[in-house]
Amino acid sequence: MRSTSGTAVPSSEPPGHPLAGHPLTRSTSAVVVRDSVNSLTAEEHLLVPHAGRNIDGTVNGLHVGAVSLVFVAYGTGVTIVSPPSGRRALLVIPQGPMLVESCGNQWVASTPFALSSHHQTKMVPDPVHGAVVGGVDAEVLEGYLAATLNRVLVKPISLSSDVPLQLSSPLMVTHTWLDACRQLDQGLPPESTQWLENVLLATMSAGLAPFLEPSFAPLPSKGIPAYVELACRYFEQNLSGNIRIDDVASAVGISTRQLHSAFKDHIGLSPAQVLRDMRLARARQKLETLGPSMRITVAGAATDAGFSHLGRFSAYYTEKYQESPSATVQRLRGLTKTAITN
Repeated sequence: MRSTSGTAVPSSEPPGHPLAGHPLTRSTSAVVVRDSVNSLTAEEHLLVPHAGRNIDGTVNGLHVGAVSLVFVAYGTGVTIVSPPSGRRALLVIPQGPMLVESCGNQWVASTPFALSSHHQTKMVPDPVHGAVVGGVDAEVLEGYLAATLNRVLVKPISLSSDVPLQLSSPLMVTHTWLDACRQLDQGLPPESTQWLENVLLATMSAGLAPFLEPSFAPLPSKGIPAYVELACRYFEQNLSGNIRIDDVASAVGISTRQLHSAFKDHIGLSPAQVLRDMRLARARQKLETLGPSMRITVAGAATDAGFSHLGRFSAYYTEKYQESPSATVQRLRGLTKTAITN
């Protein structure tokens, strides 16, 4: 589609762009192009054309099950400012050199990387070749990981790192995702959609593996009893209830003293500390997922996560995340207002 006044109209697709068989927009309006991308990525980014430049944007895309796929090229120099991705996992596959800045790091990306969950990411993509962006809700990725890896998630997925969030096995991820785009352009039978969705989730998981590992209970190694993971699973399934460590030990068939020793030896924390961290992670997930739009209260998030004393919850939360629960809600409200304003 093409637009000179902010309203997109049909136009031919330049050859060679991924997902050319699924055009969304061809427009000279920065607002139209940005909104078209946001309709799939759901991350409310800002699009800033460089001084004196007019964009000629191309956006192609669609959903493959729960996974969104979008290609975008701007036709001129622009800076993209993406907010923290929160409970979305977003991958960027540059189709040309892309200047990226995030978490105090700056690099020229030519291979896939992820957007940070907790920090904004600035990007200057190749004007002509653009990029492919893939996204999925963190809950979907967590469910896929739990089902396929048979491991216990002890805290929500968080894509945050002091180093660039560059994917492992970059050539495999790039080849698989671009091949998926080609298959979609050739016409994928409806019955193959779930298969392709699983392929995309599998390669996303493989690429993100180094950054996902902290969310899992440690892998048992030789000599480590399985009841450590069973206890973590018990915690996960009963977070909102009144959990007694004695009951957990009994449920996994050992003494409380043995359970405590095993956790200290293999996780480095006591069972009570692991339980508290899991509850804090769940409360933060609730606050960040629902945020101001659903008007969730701090007390409601605390109760849902199994905390009976609001003051202690607030103190633990502030110590762990370096902001109070109410500050988390206010921060999200500020991001929402900024997105609406822009």
